[in-house]
Amino acid sequence: MQCPYLDCRKDYNDSWPKVFESWINPADWGGSIAESESTERIYLKSRRCRFCHRLFHEVYVGHNNYKDSWIEVEPTLELLVTYPVAKTKFEAMTVPKEIVDAFNEAERCRSVGSLTGSGGGLRKAIYALCDAQLVEGSDYREKISNLQVKDVYKELLKQIKWLGDNTTKPGEEKYTIDMVDVAIEILPILIDDIYLKDEKAHQATKLLAKARSFNTEEKQEYN
Repeated sequence: MQCPYLDCRKDYNDSWPKVFESWINPADWGGSIAESESTERIYLKSRRCRFCHRLFHEVYVGHNNYKDSWIEVEPTLELLVTYPVAKTKFEAMTVPKEIVDAFNEAERCRSVGSLTGSGGGLRKAIYALCDAQLVEGSDYREKISNLQVKDVYKELLKQIKWLGDNTTKPGEEKYTIDMVDVAIEILPILIDDIYLKDEKAHQATKLLAKARSFNTEEKQEYN
């Protein structure tokens, strides 16, 4: 996972100590003890980035579950929002807007815990990548296979597409935020690598053409 601040984006481990992790207790503002056990209420997780030292937060709603008056079991928690909402800035300058927009939409869906929206946005970003690269194929799985990238990239793109396909279909299969987080972390790396490679090739072509032009002019002057 990465720090959500655009000017940092350093990797962090989810096991980092939380600055704050607790229920926001109604009893602290005049509520009853019974309300603290039964009311739908806010649960907050706050972390501090070890690199930029800023706080970022996850806000949940839920309630405590008790077997009896003493033993608490796993609480119910539903993610409401993360802050700040991550918005990846691609390193490559030539990534098409359609790809960036679809990927950023997946990030916004992730910020409110929407697996369906995140999966759909990730799949749309891959479709936009295939369209932008002008690859041919009878379907997008075949188009991914025809991309001019490493085989390991093709397999990762197919797996992310599979995640997007299945999170948007009815069924009983379970998907988790962790799966989406991995996909959101890896997809920009693949896209950047594709477009940075093209940008570097274009720059090299221009530099070599310029060098060749200088050499030709020098030969003509010498003759």
